[in-house]
Amino acid sequence: MEHEHPSLGLCFFDNQLFYAVSQPDSSHSLARIGSYDFHTDTTEMLLDESGQHFRGIRQTVAQLKQEYNIRQLRIHSFPTQECWTTVPKIVYDNADEREHYIKILMSGTDRSQIQATWYNLSNQKYKFLLLRDKTYQKDLHQLASDTATADLISDFEIGSRWIQHANPGGSFMTIGCFKDCISITSFILGKLRGATYIKFDDLQDLPYFWLQYTKELAWMRGLHEKIYVYGMEAFRIIDILEPFWDDSGVVTKMDSLEKIQIQADEATYGFSLEKAFPAMMLALDYH
Repeated sequence: MEHEHPSLGLCFFDNQLFYAVSQPDSSHSLARIGSYDFHTDTTEMLLDESGQHFRGIRQTVAQLKQEYNIRQLRIHSFPTQECWTTVPKIVYDNADEREHYIKILMSGTDRSQIQATWYNLSNQKYKFLLLRDKTYQKDLHQLASDTATADLISDFEIGSRWIQHANPGGSFMTIGCFKDCISITSFILGKLRGATYIKFDDLQDLPYFWLQYTKELAWMRGLHEKIYVYGMEAFRIIDILEPFWDDSGVVTKMDSLEKIQIQADEATYGFSLEKAFPAMMLALDYH
């Protein structure tokens, strides 16, 4: 078999960049999992219009690409830089309605600068819509210069990659924990059921927001056999929100290779693996 080049997965939390490098010809092994610390919040660095701080991250990624001969790069996107919504299929089927909907959701952004991507849901009467400003996407793709292919992966897609990797079956929910929001995604029998994100200024406000959102989104109240939590402050968010989750659901903080079902040369790491979890999922190749 022809040798395959490894893939690189990247994610960003607080002032850290986390990366994972795939092991060619293995879907459950990684050649490397690591992190880099910066003096500034990486979110701010990546969205820095002046480019002064962005260059530091770009140089770091360039070193990784050169060291591991990377040809495929996947970057974990920030939920708050995107718009997620569930749309009745009747709207999707009507081009005029579809465009009107997008215009309302992205008010103030020129249509030529909006990328719209549609996803199937378990309930076929609806579609899931992802909207991105192309400027944001273009900025992150600068990290991929001289790379054969690059993809920007939304947080709700982490669960889809987990299905490919671990095949958990049944129903499960993923909770991605960020500095200023949490993302919530539900899957049932291998299909996306729904996704949203909740912005907050203080973690202690999350119970109020959770109850508010569940009034409108029935899938958040649904039975979830497993709940996977990753990202920043994962332990605190579990402590705050677990009373609002179904008692029968098994809550797992993705903080060990055993839980993530990954093999790697190093057994211990000097950083929280639950923060590197998205990078690990993005690095894996599925054929």
